[in-house]
Amino acid sequence: MSDRYLPDAWVVPLIDERNEAFFTSGALRLTRCRSCGHVQHPPGEVCTRCQAFDFGHVDAAPHGSIASFTLVHHAVNDQLAEAVPYNVVVVELDQFPHVRIVGNVIDATPAELCIGRTVTCDWVDVAVNQGDIETVRLPQWRLDPPTIRRDSDEEVRRA
Repeated sequence: MSDRYLPDAWVVPLIDERNEAFFTSGALRLTRCRSCGHVQHPPGEVCTRCQAFDFGHVDAAPHGSIASFTLVHHAVNDQLAEAVPYNVVVVELDQFPHVRIVGNVIDATPAELCIGRTVTCDWVDVAVNQGDIETVRLPQWRLDPPTIRRDSDEEVRRA
Protein backbone atom coordinates (compact mmCIF):
# COMPACT_ATOMS: atom_id res chain seq x y z
CA MET A 1 0.00 0.00 0.00
CA SER A 2 1.33 3.45 -0.91
CA ASP A 3 0.20 7.01 -0.27
CA ARG A 4 -0.91 7.48 -3.86
CA TYR A 5 -3.99 9.56 -4.51
CA LEU A 6 -5.31 7.07 -7.06
CA PRO A 7 -5.49 3.32 -6.30
CA ASP A 8 -2.25 1.35 -6.02
CA ALA A 9 -3.26 -0.82 -8.99
CA TRP A 10 -3.60 2.24 -11.23
CA VAL A 11 -0.94 2.45 -13.94
CA VAL A 12 2.24 4.48 -13.59
CA PRO A 13 4.00 6.15 -16.51
CA LEU A 14 6.25 4.03 -18.67
CA ILE A 15 9.73 5.44 -18.10
CA ASP A 16 11.89 6.27 -21.11
CA GLU A 17 15.00 8.39 -21.69
CA ARG A 18 12.93 11.56 -22.16
CA ASN A 19 10.89 11.39 -18.93
CA GLU A 20 13.20 9.46 -16.59
CA ALA A 21 14.62 12.59 -14.92
CA PHE A 22 11.12 13.89 -14.19
CA PHE A 23 9.74 10.64 -12.75
CA THR A 24 12.75 9.42 -10.77
CA SER A 25 14.43 12.52 -9.30
CA GLY A 26 11.86 13.65 -6.73
CA ALA A 27 12.12 17.15 -8.20
CA LEU A 28 10.19 19.01 -10.84
CA ARG A 29 13.00 18.32 -13.31
CA LEU A 30 11.93 19.94 -16.55
CA THR A 31 13.41 19.72 -20.03
CA ARG A 32 15.49 22.73 -21.15
CA CYS A 33 16.59 23.21 -24.76
CA ARG A 34 20.34 23.65 -25.00
CA SER A 35 19.98 25.75 -28.16
CA CYS A 36 17.49 28.43 -27.08
CA GLY A 37 17.01 27.83 -23.33
CA HIS A 38 13.27 27.15 -23.63
CA VAL A 39 11.86 25.10 -20.74
CA GLN A 40 9.08 22.68 -21.62
CA HIS A 41 6.93 19.92 -20.18
CA PRO A 42 6.04 17.22 -20.89
CA PRO A 43 9.44 16.20 -22.22
CA GLY A 44 9.54 15.66 -25.95
CA GLU A 45 11.94 14.89 -28.75
CA VAL A 46 11.86 18.41 -30.23
CA CYS A 47 12.02 21.88 -28.69
CA THR A 48 8.61 23.47 -29.10
CA ARG A 49 10.24 26.89 -29.63
CA CYS A 50 13.23 26.34 -31.97
CA GLN A 51 12.81 22.69 -33.06
CA ALA A 52 16.27 21.69 -31.75
CA PHE A 53 16.90 18.14 -30.51
CA ASP A 54 19.45 18.74 -27.72
CA PHE A 55 18.13 18.97 -24.17
CA GLY A 56 19.32 19.31 -20.62
CA HIS A 57 17.30 19.72 -17.44
CA VAL A 58 16.40 22.40 -14.94
CA ASP A 59 14.78 21.90 -11.54
CA ALA A 60 11.74 24.09 -10.97
CA ALA A 61 10.57 25.27 -7.57
CA PRO A 62 7.71 22.98 -6.46
CA HIS A 63 5.13 25.77 -6.27
CA GLY A 64 2.30 26.77 -8.54
CA SER A 65 -1.39 27.49 -8.81
CA ILE A 66 -4.37 25.61 -10.14
CA ALA A 67 -4.96 26.76 -13.74
CA SER A 68 -7.81 24.30 -14.33
CA PHE A 69 -9.41 21.31 -12.65
CA THR A 70 -12.19 18.81 -12.91
CA LEU A 71 -13.90 16.42 -10.53
CA VAL A 72 -14.42 12.98 -12.03
CA HIS A 73 -17.64 11.33 -10.84
CA HIS A 74 -17.80 8.43 -13.29
CA ALA A 75 -14.96 5.91 -13.24
CA VAL A 76 -13.50 5.58 -16.72
CA ASN A 77 -11.89 2.32 -15.63
CA ASP A 78 -13.05 -0.30 -13.10
CA GLN A 79 -9.82 0.20 -11.12
CA LEU A 80 -10.94 3.78 -10.37
CA ALA A 81 -14.46 2.90 -9.16
CA GLU A 82 -13.61 3.25 -5.47
CA ALA A 83 -11.72 6.52 -6.02
CA VAL A 84 -14.62 8.57 -7.42
CA PRO A 85 -15.09 11.39 -7.09
CA TYR A 86 -11.44 12.26 -7.72
CA ASN A 87 -9.82 15.46 -8.92
CA VAL A 88 -7.56 16.12 -11.85
CA VAL A 89 -5.75 19.45 -11.86
CA VAL A 90 -3.60 21.41 -14.25
CA VAL A 91 -0.96 23.32 -12.28
CA GLU A 92 0.79 26.40 -13.65
CA LEU A 93 4.27 26.64 -12.15
CA ASP A 94 5.25 29.90 -10.42
CA GLN A 95 8.82 29.82 -11.75
CA PHE A 96 7.84 28.88 -15.32
CA PRO A 97 4.24 30.12 -15.84
CA HIS A 98 4.08 28.71 -19.37
CA VAL A 99 4.71 25.20 -17.98
CA ARG A 100 1.65 23.31 -16.82
CA ILE A 101 1.64 19.92 -15.12
CA VAL A 102 -1.34 17.57 -14.82
CA GLY A 103 -1.84 15.82 -11.49
CA ASN A 104 -4.05 15.40 -8.45
CA VAL A 105 -4.47 17.45 -5.28
CA ILE A 106 -4.25 15.19 -2.25
CA ASP A 107 -5.94 15.76 1.12
CA ALA A 108 -8.43 18.28 -0.31
CA THR A 109 -12.19 18.33 -0.48
CA PRO A 110 -13.86 19.30 -3.76
CA ALA A 111 -15.07 22.54 -2.14
CA GLU A 112 -11.47 23.58 -1.45
CA LEU A 113 -10.43 23.40 -5.10
CA CYS A 114 -10.60 26.55 -7.18
CA ILE A 115 -8.72 28.13 -10.05
CA GLY A 116 -5.90 30.27 -8.73
CA ARG A 117 -5.49 28.34 -5.47
CA THR A 118 -1.80 27.89 -4.73
CA VAL A 119 -0.31 24.43 -4.35
CA THR A 120 3.00 22.80 -3.47
CA CYS A 121 4.33 19.62 -5.01
CA ASP A 122 5.03 16.53 -2.95
CA TRP A 123 6.15 13.13 -4.18
CA VAL A 124 5.09 9.59 -3.53
CA ASP A 125 7.35 6.65 -4.30
CA VAL A 126 5.80 3.76 -6.21
CA ALA A 127 7.66 0.47 -6.65
CA VAL A 128 7.86 -0.61 -10.29
CA ASN A 129 9.70 -3.17 -12.34
CA GLN A 130 10.77 -1.32 -15.48
CA GLY A 131 14.23 -2.64 -16.30
CA ASP A 132 16.76 -0.70 -14.22
CA ILE A 133 14.01 1.49 -12.74
CA GLU A 134 12.70 0.16 -9.42
CA THR A 135 10.94 3.28 -8.13
CA VAL A 136 8.87 5.97 -9.81
CA ARG A 137 8.42 9.22 -7.90
CA LEU A 138 4.99 10.61 -8.77
CA PRO A 139 4.40 14.33 -8.21
CA GLN A 140 1.23 15.10 -6.29
CA TRP A 141 -0.05 18.47 -5.13
CA ARG A 142 -1.10 19.80 -1.73
CA LEU A 143 -3.11 22.96 -1.17
CA ASP A 144 -1.27 25.87 0.41
CA PRO A 145 -3.08 27.67 3.21
CA PRO A 146 -5.57 30.19 1.80
CA THR A 147 -4.43 33.81 1.55
CA ILE A 148 -6.39 36.94 2.32
CA ARG A 149 -5.57 40.16 0.48
CA ARG A 150 -5.37 43.15 2.82
CA ASP A 151 -4.25 45.59 0.16
CA SER A 152 -2.30 45.52 -3.08
CA ASP A 153 1.08 45.28 -1.33
CA GLU A 154 0.51 42.71 1.40
CA GLU A 155 -0.76 39.15 1.69
CA VAL A 156 -1.52 37.40 4.94
CA ARG A 157 -1.79 33.63 5.31
CA ARG A 158 -4.72 32.25 7.28
CA ALA A 159 -3.72 30.09 10.21
